[in-house]
Amino acid sequence: MNVLGGADISDAQMSVRERVYRFLRQRITTGEYAGGIRLTEEQIAAELGVSRTPIREALQRLTSEGLVERVRRGQLVVVEFDAAARAELHELRVAFDRVAAKMLTAKADTVDWPALYALLDPLGAALSEFGVGSPQYSIAHLEFHMAVNRAAFTPITSSFLQRQAFLYPTDDYVQQPGHEPVSQHRALLDELASGDLERATTAARIHALRGPGNTTLA
Repeated sequence: MNVLGGADISDAQMSVRERVYRFLRQRITTGEYAGGIRLTEEQIAAELGVSRTPIREALQRLTSEGLVERVRRGQLVVVEFDAAARAELHELRVAFDRVAAKMLTAKADTVDWPALYALLDPLGAALSEFGVGSPQYSIAHLEFHMAVNRAAFTPITSSFLQRQAFLYPTDDYVQQPGHEPVSQHRALLDELASGDLERATTAARIHALRGPGNTTLA
C-alpha cells in the first residue's frame, strides 16, 4: 500500500520524492529511527509502498544534511540525534510557528481557509484507520502544517523554509494524553483565522508546545 498518496493539496502538492524525504527526516529527528540503525532502500520501499528511486534520492539528501552517514561497505545508518539537538529544534519550531501566525493574522481576509480546513479530513481518516503513530497519519499531519505555512508566507519564503531541515525536526511533537488530534487542529485553525494577533500567536505557541496540561487552546 502506498502510504504517501496523501491529501490533495492543489497546485502545491508534493512529489513522492519530497514526501519520502520529509517522512524519513521526521522519523530520524523524532527518534523513531534511532541513531545507529541501518536504513535500507528495500525495507523503506516495503514500508511506504513506493519505488526505490525516490528513497535513494531522499537518503542522498539526508546524507548531505548530516542526518544519515555512510559506513562500512556502503551501509547507511542514522546519526545520533540527541535530546539537546531536538530541544533546540523544538525552540526554533515554536518561534517559527508564532511568526507564521502573525503573518496569517495580517492577511486573514485573503487566506483560503476552506482549503486548509479540508485537510482535516485526510488527517481524521488516517487517524481512525491507521492510528496516530502510523506513516499515514505522519504524512497527512505534515501536509496540514506545511499548507498552513504556505498560506502564511510568500512562495519564495515558504519554499526556502521548506528546504531547511533544521526548522522542521518533525511533522509535530508527541501527541499527549487528553488531546484529540483532529479537533485540536480545527481549534488551531479557528484561532489562526480569527484575525486577532494575540489569539493566533498564543494558539500557535500552545499547539507547538503541547504539554500534558494543554488540553485546549484557550
